[in-house]
Amino acid sequence: MASCSFAWQCCPSNHLELVAPVSNSKFRLPPCYAQFFSNDGCSNLCYRSSHAGGFHKPSKLQREMLLSGSLDKLQLLSGNASRMRKRKAVSAQARQKGDPLKVMIAGAPASGKGTQCELILQKHGLIHISAGDLLRAEIAAGTQNGKMAEEYMSNGQLVPPEIVVTLVKDRLAQPDVQEKGWLLDGYPRSLSQAVALETAGIRPDIFIFLDVPDEIIVERVVGRRLDPVTGKIYHLKFSPPEKEDIAARLTQRFDDTETKVKLRLQTHSQNVDGVLATYSDVIKKVDGNRPKKVVFHDIDSLLSDLVEEPPEASVYVAATCN
Repeated sequence: MASCSFAWQCCPSNHLELVAPVSNSKFRLPPCYAQFFSNDGCSNLCYRSSHAGGFHKPSKLQREMLLSGSLDKLQLLSGNASRMRKRKAVSAQARQKGDPLKVMIAGAPASGKGTQCELILQKHGLIHISAGDLLRAEIAAGTQNGKMAEEYMSNGQLVPPEIVVTLVKDRLAQPDVQEKGWLLDGYPRSLSQAVALETAGIRPDIFIFLDVPDEIIVERVVGRRLDPVTGKIYHLKFSPPEKEDIAARLTQRFDDTETKVKLRLQTHSQNVDGVLATYSDVIKKVDGNRPKKVVFHDIDSLLSDLVEEPPEASVYVAATCN
């Protein structure tokens, strides 16, 4: 295969930009995923991932994608777990028995995260941390971070990961969290957010992903109704109101329509693969399309196993593509 050259350029947000002169294509990688990239002819192309560890050689497919400029999927460079043979080494920071749990829970909108969080907190006594709650508190308090976050939100933009990660990191350092452990709810939602957490040294013992089909999500969202008097959430099919006078005053959130939820699902779908890849070594997928008690039984079993027999923390120190 002919030799070709690649060049790194500095980009906004400290991302690295890979430029392939042959195809004139560009691709950005966060520094956590690409601290070093060298190319001595495409047959010796290699990259370094600080998340996976070590130096890696792309597969034939990956090299072809680089040459053709089809660089639209980060996983082609960060490494697809199903295509790689991994050798594990025991980390010096393995979780010890008795250490407080560090848990992340994620899933599509209306996948049941809120319900399962309540059950997890009741059983395991973790401290619930929501990035949204932290942002709202900062905005209400009028802090500098709150003012910056409010400006982004008022313009319909995502709050930069650096701001949110700072808030999360500060909360995790509080004594109650250090003592009881934490449950990070619905964050990170994108690869950039996950990388920012990794860079800050925030990593869970387990990443719980609630897996629910899109058509079920749509049904759940479209049928939701709010009682403006009590604040209670009902569902026209799954948990209808007890009385007719309550049913008469129920309202629907402006974004609980089929069109809006499908847009939210599309955004979720576009971002979820990068998040799942980041936590591939600690992820546990749970079928969320079941009664809440059945779902929690599986989650509780996973957490209880961690408490009783903490696994050896592993880091990938080498990998070779098939």
